[in-house]
Amino acid sequence: MSNDEQEYGARFVTKYSELVTVVWRSDEELQRLLADPTGYATAAGLPVAPGAVVEVDRAQPETLYTKDQIVADWSGTPGRHVLHVPEVPLVDLNELSEAELESIAGGVAPAADNNVNIVAVLIL
Repeated sequence: MSNDEQEYGARFVTKYSELVTVVWRSDEELQRLLADPTGYATAAGLPVAPGAVVEVDRAQPETLYTKDQIVADWSGTPGRHVLHVPEVPLVDLNELSEAELESIAGGVAPAADNNVNIVAVLIL
């Protein structure tokens, strides 16, 4: 994988994690996403190709998504971006900080607080 591809993937995963965190925190945000996925993804800073359609996938995965899968599903089909936004994980989101939520969405274990039990991690 080239440096450009790695940088694209890292930027994408950061914006993706931020979007998922916001949607998990608010039913209103989820409804906005579902009402206009393309507009919502664009406003969130995801790289939406001109004329492309964003399709929201709400299915619970049988296995954990990897960062590469998330990026590939987003950019793999011309004219179509698949945005994986599964149901909220089985943790009390109100008890987590923004940093911990972003860690869950981004698939990274919390660095400072190991007292948080993460039941579902989306990205490895």
